Amino acid sequence: ILQCSRGLFQFVAKRVSHPLADMDGFSMDTLKDPEQLKKLVMKYSQTEAFKIWGGFALTAFVVFMLFSSGDFSFLLTLSSLLSMFSFLMVALKIENGKSCKGVSLKMMECYVLIFAFRLCAIIPFEGYLPFDKSGDWFYQMCEALGFCLAGTVVFFCRAKYAATYDPDTDTFNHIYLGAAALAVSLIFHPSLNGFLPSDIAWAFALYLESVAVLCQLFMFMKEGRAQEHTSHFLAAQALAKVMSFIFWASSFSELSDPNHHIKAFVGNWVVCTQLVQLLVMGDFIYHYLRCIQQGIPVSQLLSSDNV
Repeated sequence: ILQCSRGLFQFVAKRVSHPLADMDGFSMDTLKDPEQLKKLVMKYSQTEAFKIWGGFALTAFVVFMLFSSGDFSFLLTLSSLLSMFSFLMVALKIENGKSCKGVSLKMMECYVLIFAFRLCAIIPFEGYLPFDKSGDWFYQMCEALGFCLAGTVVFFCRAKYAATYDPDTDTFNHIYLGAAALAVSLIFHPSLNGFLPSDIAWAFALYLESVAVLCQLFMFMKEGRAQEHTSHFLAAQALAKVMSFIFWASSFSELSDPNHHIKAFVGNWVVCTQLVQLLVMGDFIYHYLRCIQQGIPVSQLLSSDNV
């Protein structure tokens, strides 16, 4: 965790001191010269990352206009939408390429559990739903689609394209992650639903989600390179967690019970676990942003000396 978080702090420090220094071909003069600005925009618009993030931005805008009442809690729906979008991207890439190369089956199995347990907490109950209008049904739909897509990727890896999946590089033991998340959720869980099993299920999903990406990160290190679609997937998951973190950091007190000596700190624990995930992904996020800034394919994220 410390090694992974190192890059995040280096990136932040560098961007604070020299915010434009790392952007290839970018300077304040570029903003003043229409021709240079046009060339820069054209350069980045040809990258796969621009197409992916541009597509999501357009989708998010449409969803906000059609299904949101403008409440701050829409952030939670937006986080779920982005997460679902990332699974759709991976599933389509596997189906189009007929290959599961570079995808961690163990991480996807963790996400199947995550979505399943979260759905048990948000479909029959309303305690963890956004107050925004999108919490009436759209948020639950995004989570359900995420569950289906994660299950589809697992099916691809285990059956349809099993020959292309390499278990020798996917060696992180996700059983330990699940067991640890379950143990913590039995102790630190909120009670917004007022029904113990569903409250534990929501907490378990949250805690497991905070560490599930470790499976994919270890697979990257084993292979010595990163696939573009899995890199974009992790970046989308990181951004989704930033949104979720902002929401719960502003309303974590609702998760705590001040009259209970353990549950009084549940809200703090929830925020800390989401922060841990961002720190775990810190080094990856740093190199991913460097690839985007310099126009380098993110598949070279682990191999290029420039990043």
